Amino acid sequence: MAYKAILEEIIPRLWVGDEEAVPEANRRGYSVLAACKDGSTDCHRAVLGYTTHGAPKDKNYYFVQKDSKHMALNLIDTEDAAFIPNEVVNAGLNFLKREYGAGKKVFSHCVAGHSRGPTMAMMFMRAIGELPHGFATSEKVFRTLYPHYSPNTGMRAYARARWADLSTFFKEK
Repeated sequence: MAYKAILEEIIPRLWVGDEEAVPEANRRGYSVLAACKDGSTDCHRAVLGYTTHGAPKDKNYYFVQKDSKHMALNLIDTEDAAFIPNEVVNAGLNFLKREYGAGKKVFSHCVAGHSRGPTMAMMFMRAIGELPHGFATSEKVFRTLYPHYSPNTGMRAYARARWADLSTFFKEK
C-alpha cells in the first residue's frame, strides 16, 4: 500500500499533517508552520542550511521566517520538556495567529505528523478559545479531530504545563 500524506482540516482554515503534505499545502496557497528542526526542505536546518548538530546562535536560532507564508521552528521531538524553549513555541503561535487572523488557511506540520505539528495546532486552538476545557479533556477532543495525534513525552508535558496560560496568550499582547 502506498503512503498517503497527512493533510487534515481540524477546524475551518487550520490544517495539520506531516512533511509529505507540504507540497500540496504550498500548491493550495496555505501558510505553513514547520514545527521541526530536521526533515524536509522546509524544516529549520534545511531552510538555514547548517550542517552542525546545533543551529547557529544568531537571530534565526529559535525560528526562521522563510517568507511571508512560511516559518520553520528549531523544535526537536524530545522526551524532556526542558529542551523546548518558550521562544520557539511562542514564535510558532504568533505566526499561526497572524496568518489565521488574516483569514488565511494555515498548515502546522512536523516530520511524521504525530507530535510537534499537531501539538502546536492544539496549543493554538487553546489560545484562540477553541479548546476551552482542561488539558485532559481538550486532548481527548483533539484526538477525535485528529486521530494521528501521538505526542512524544516532552511535547505533551510542555503543552500540559502551559495549558492554563495559553487561554490568555493572545490577550496579554
